[in-house]
Amino acid sequence: MCRVLLLTILAVLLTVSHACAGPTVVIGAEDDWAPYSSAPQQHPQGFAVDVVREAFALAGVRAEFRALPYSRCMAETRAGQLTACFDAVPNSLIRPFYLWPRMPLFSTRMNIYARSGSRQRGLRTKDLEGHTVGVQRDYEYGEEFDVNTQIRRRVVDKNEYGFRMLMADRIEYMAAEERIARALFRSKPDEFAGRFTLVGTVATPDLFIAFSKSAPDSREMLGKFNEGYDKLLNSPRYKQIEDRWFK
Repeated sequence: MCRVLLLTILAVLLTVSHACAGPTVVIGAEDDWAPYSSAPQQHPQGFAVDVVREAFALAGVRAEFRALPYSRCMAETRAGQLTACFDAVPNSLIRPFYLWPRMPLFSTRMNIYARSGSRQRGLRTKDLEGHTVGVQRDYEYGEEFDVNTQIRRRVVDKNEYGFRMLMADRIEYMAAEERIARALFRSKPDEFAGRFTLVGTVATPDLFIAFSKSAPDSREMLGKFNEGYDKLLNSPRYKQIEDRWFK
């Protein structure tokens, strides 16, 4: 009798706990963009992962992450198979197909790299016209760069592939986000350290979490994200997350 009563109490407690837990949202997280979002052993981690998780938590929502290549992550979000994906630059080519929060997750620099020894400096998008530039598949690098059809792009699946092409003199430049490039060079010092020179910046864009227009919970979750993110930005916690990943 006592055992039956105990099991009944446990069942009630589990039901109450589940009811009070709040909603859960499944978010796509890029698997190869450390230190913002990467997935060693398919476990998403990084600055953007922490920011998104904590913003949702402050709005009473539990965020779960699916690690995916960026192009697939954005495609599934656009198709309504995922509620949202990060990190995206809302240029004119993709802006109409997603819903966007009020504020970006962070701002950054999209740089241009050449082989070590190059004396070029201060290059901008216009200077790259007619030249071969490595870019990662389906990434955004800022409006001016993304819509310029005079740049000869060599598309790679990973930044490290592009930098290897640059070392091999198969392309003239490589475009990459500043912290991503630094993290890559640190992670493979024997291969990449001292091999490249920063020769220009094509944009300093804001990067966002992009929400689906067709997923059934996307508008509600966009509202929840805005609510929680406002709280996060107005607390010391955002800076603490920055310090954890960037210092």
